Amino acid sequence: MSNRTIARAVLFVLFCFFLEGTGILSAEGLPENSYQVTFLGKQQLAAQVLKQSPPQQPAGQPSLSPSTTKDLAQRSEPAQPSESAPSTAQPESSQPSAQPAAPPAEKEPAIQPAVPSGQPAERPAVSPRQRSQHGRRGEVSFNFDDADIYSVIQTIFGDVLRVNYIVDPNVKGRVTFRSVEPVPKENVLPLMEVILRLNGVGIVEEGGLYRIVPISDISKEPAPVGLGRDPEKLEITGKALVQIVRVKYIDSAEMVRVLTPFLSKNALIVDVPKSNYVILVDTDSNVKRLLELVKVFDSEELKAVKPQVFVYSVQNSKAKDVAALLQQIFQGKSASAAPKTTTPPARATTPGLPQPSVQPAPPQPQISMGQQAGEALVSEVTRIIPDEVTNSIIVLATTEDYALIYDTIRKIDIMPRQVMIEGLIVDITLNDNLSYGLSWSMNSDVKISGINPFKNPIDLGGLFTNNPGNLSKTPPNKGFTFIGTDPSGNVRAVLTALEDRSKAKVVAAPHILVSDNREARIQIGQQVPLATSSTAQPISTTGTAVSVVSTSTIQYKDIGIILKVKPQVNDSGLISLELSQEISAISAKAVTVGGLDEVAIDKTEATSNLVARDGETIIIGGLIREDHSYGTTGIPILSRIPIIGALFGTTSDDITRKETIILLTPHVIRNQQEAGTVTSDFIERYKRSTRDKEIDKFIWEQGHKAQDGNGSKDGEEPLKNSP
Repeated sequence: MSNRTIARAVLFVLFCFFLEGTGILSAEGLPENSYQVTFLGKQQLAAQVLKQSPPQQPAGQPSLSPSTTKDLAQRSEPAQPSESAPSTAQPESSQPSAQPAAPPAEKEPAIQPAVPSGQPAERPAVSPRQRSQHGRRGEVSFNFDDADIYSVIQTIFGDVLRVNYIVDPNVKGRVTFRSVEPVPKENVLPLMEVILRLNGVGIVEEGGLYRIVPISDISKEPAPVGLGRDPEKLEITGKALVQIVRVKYIDSAEMVRVLTPFLSKNALIVDVPKSNYVILVDTDSNVKRLLELVKVFDSEELKAVKPQVFVYSVQNSKAKDVAALLQQIFQGKSASAAPKTTTPPARATTPGLPQPSVQPAPPQPQISMGQQAGEALVSEVTRIIPDEVTNSIIVLATTEDYALIYDTIRKIDIMPRQVMIEGLIVDITLNDNLSYGLSWSMNSDVKISGINPFKNPIDLGGLFTNNPGNLSKTPPNKGFTFIGTDPSGNVRAVLTALEDRSKAKVVAAPHILVSDNREARIQIGQQVPLATSSTAQPISTTGTAVSVVSTSTIQYKDIGIILKVKPQVNDSGLISLELSQEISAISAKAVTVGGLDEVAIDKTEATSNLVARDGETIIIGGLIREDHSYGTTGIPILSRIPIIGALFGTTSDDITRKETIILLTPHVIRNQQEAGTVTSDFIERYKRSTRDKEIDKFIWEQGHKAQDGNGSKDGEEPLKNSP
C-alpha cells in the first residue's frame, strides 16, 4: 500500500472524528450499543459505532445530505486495491459461490452511513475505547477479507468480548468471513468457535482465561471432561471439551470408524476396546453432532448387528442331528456372506457453514432372507454347536440371524413319526420218506423169530454177507420188520418196510417300533461258534514221535430269525420300507473241510424295498424249497428184476419240502396318544393268548381258595374274586 493511500485513510479517520465532534454524525437513535467491525485487505481501518435506526435530531441541526454521504463513501476507498487472497474456508451464502470476488473499488466503506439526511446528532464524539465498551452489549457485523487469524482473535477476544486470552504460537491461518446481518453478542463466541475450527483451532476456558490452541493439543490442556451420550444435555458455549462416550450395542472400534470422517480438523478420537468406550476431543458443537451420530448408529434398532449367544433346548430330537441339519442349511460350503455397503443416513447441514467431506460408512454384512447365487442366509460370524450332554444347541449369531435359525429349528424339532411293524414269519418243513428191502446172510436153516411191525428200522444198507454177525439181533421199533435167525440165534435175514412222513412248523411274530427314517433290527435265535481257521504246531519230540498242538480261531455267527427294517413315512400316508429278512439254522448234515467235520448253516434271506399303506398287510415272499433224493442198494442184476428185485436189495425215497412266508403290517404313530392306543391293543392281544388264560384261571382259583380261608395267612385278607 502506498504512502498516499495511508495518508488518505488517516485524513478520513480524522474527518470522521470531526463530524462526530460537531454532532453531524451522532450515535443516538440506533439500537443500544450496535457496532460494525470491518477489515479491508490486510489492515484494520475502523471499528465504528453505527446507528441502524433514524435518530431523533433537534430542529435546526443541519443534516447530512445524500451527496455528502456518497462523497464520504468514495473517500473511504483506498487509492490502490488491497490484496485479496483466497480464504481458508469460504462459507456458504445465498449468493452463488461461482461469482468472482468484487474488485477493491467496490468494497463497502469502512463506515457505512446509517443516518438519514436532515437529522442532526446530539451526542458528542466518542473515543474508540468507549465505542468498544458500548459494543460489548450490542450487535456485531463481521467483514473479514483474508485477515490473519491472530488479528481476528485479537479484535474479537480483546476489543469485542473483552476477555483474557492466550494464543498458542502454533495457531496460524487466514480468515475470510462476512456477516449478512448483525450478530448478537451472545452468539459471537460460538461463531468464532466455528471460524477457528475451520483452521484446526479450539478454545479452552478455565477460570475466565481463554486458551486458543490447536485442536490436536486440547487433550493436553485443562479442558472440561464430559461423560454421556445424550446430545441434548450438551450445552454449546463455543469451547472445546473431552467427551467420554459408552458404546452399547456395537464394538467401539466400529464406532471409531464411523465417527472419524466427521471429526474437525486436528480433532482426536480414542478407542478404549476393553471397556468399549470412545473418547472424543473436539469443539463442543462438533461433539454434539458426533453424539447424534452415536445415537443413530448405536441404538436398539441396530442391536441385531452385534453377535450374541443363544441356547435352544431340543425337545423332540437329538441336538446333534438338528445341529447337523442346521449347519447344512445355513453353513453349507456353497454359502458365503456377501457384504454390501450401507449408505450412511442423511444428516442435517447448517446453511452458510462449510461442511466436512462425507465418506461412506464401513461396509456392513447384509442378511439375505432368500438364498440366491453367491449370497448367504446368515452372516459369517454365525456358529451352530450341539451340546449332547444337555441335548441343546448353542448358536452364536446376531438377533436377526437367530430369528431365522430359531424359526427353522421350531419346524425341525417336532415329534418324529414312528412305525409299529407287525411281522408274521411261518417256516414249514415237510418230510416224506419211504424205505423197504431185504438184507440177509446165506448159511444154515432159517427160522422165523417174530414180527415187530412199524418200529424204528435198522440200516437197510443192502448188506449181503456170509457173516451173520453183521446183521443186528435187535429188532427195530418202527415200520414193518421181519427177522430170520439160524438155530444158533444168528440173524440171517431182515425184511423191512417203512414210510415216514413228518411236518414241522415254526411261527415267529416279531413286533418292533421304530422312528421314521431310522433302521431297526430284531433277532430271535442264538450265536453259534464257528472255527474260521486252524493251525497245527509241533511242540515236543520223543524219539520218532512228534506232539502236535492244534489252535483254532473261533467266530460267533448269529442264527435264527433276523429282521432289519427302515421305514419312511410320507405325508400322503404311504410307508416306504427297506427291509432285510433272514432265517438261518444249523444244518443236520455236517460239512467236511480239511478232513474235519464243520457245522453247516441253512440260511434263507429276503431283501426288498416296498410301499404299503398304514395298517395294510402285505406279503413279502413265499420261499419254497423241495429236496428229493432216491437211492437203491442191492445185488447187481438181481435187484433190478421187476417185482422180485426188491428181495435182493433195499430202496429209499426221501422228499423234503420247505416253505417260508413273511407277512408285514405297518402302523403309523404320529403322537403320544396313538402310541398309547397301539400299546393297549398289543397288551389286550397278549392277554387273549392261551398262556394268559391259564394265568387268569390260576389267579381265579387262588382267589377262591383265599376267599374260603384256605389260602390266606393269619392277619391277611383273602384275595377277591377275579373278574
